[in-house]
Amino acid sequence: MMFLLLIVFCLFKASTSLSLHGDTTAEYGGDAHYKCALSNSTGVLQVTWQRFVKGTVENMATYSERFGTDVNIAYRGKVLVTKESFSPSAIKLTNLTWEDESCLVCAFNIFPGGSKRSQICLKVQGISQVNTMHHAKQDGEVVFSCSATGKPAPTIAWNLSDGATIADQPQIVTVKNSDHTFNTSSNITVKVPPDWSGHAACVLNRGKIGEREERIAFSSSASADKDDKSGTEPSPSAIALICITIIVCCIAVAVYVIKRRSRKHNQREGSGCMHA
Repeated sequence: MMFLLLIVFCLFKASTSLSLHGDTTAEYGGDAHYKCALSNSTGVLQVTWQRFVKGTVENMATYSERFGTDVNIAYRGKVLVTKESFSPSAIKLTNLTWEDESCLVCAFNIFPGGSKRSQICLKVQGISQVNTMHHAKQDGEVVFSCSATGKPAPTIAWNLSDGATIADQPQIVTVKNSDHTFNTSSNITVKVPPDWSGHAACVLNRGKIGEREERIAFSSSASADKDDKSGTEPSPSAIALICITIIVCCIAVAVYVIKRRSRKHNQREGSGCMHA
C-alpha cells in the first residue's frame, strides 16, 4: 500500500508543472501584475503569495476554497487578489514604492504532493520626487533649477520658450542616496529679453521609465514688479521697531495719566483736611 502511494505521488509530481508570470520591472507609483497556475490543480488545498523582506519570508495573501481569500493586515491596500482560484491565482501590487522591490513567491499546498512553489523578482524604476525653482539675476539673466530622485539615476534635459537663449551650459550633478536611489540636479542660466514671459521645461528621463516634463514659468515684468514692491515696503525689522516705539509711547502716556490723576487726588485730600 505504501509503495502504491509512493508511485502515485511520483506520477503526480512528474505530471504537475507550475508557471509564474508577471512584471519584473514596474514604474514607481504604478502597478505590478502576477499570475500563477498549476498544470494540474487536483489535490490543491491552498495557494499562498509571499515575498522576501530582509532575508525573511512574509505571507501577503492566501486563497483556499474552504476559507476564501485572506490578505495579511500589513498588505491590505497594497495587494489585491484579482483571481480567486487555483488555475490560475492572480494578484496585483498597487502604488509601488522603492520598498516594494523584492522577490515574490507563489506556493501551492497540495495533497498528497506536499508543496510546489515558484519565484519572480521585481525591480521598481522611475522618479519619486521632483523639485523646481528659479531666481532672476542682473542683466536679464534667470537661473532655472530642477532636481529629481529616482532609480536608476534620473536624466535631465532642458527645453526653452521662444525668445530665451542659453547663457551658460547646464550643470548636472548626481548623488547616490542611502536607499540606493539617486538624486540628479541641474541648473541652467538663461538670457531673456525685457518683458519676456515664458518657461523653461525640465525634461526628465526622456525615452525611459518615468518620463515627464516639469515647466517652470517666469515673467520678466512680474519679477520687476516684485523687485519694485520689495524696495518700497518696510522690512520686518523696521515694522518691529515701529511697533515697539508705539507700545513704549502708549505705556509712557498711561504712566503720565495715572500719575496726574494720583497727584490731583492727593491735592483734594489735602485741601479737605485744611478745611476740616
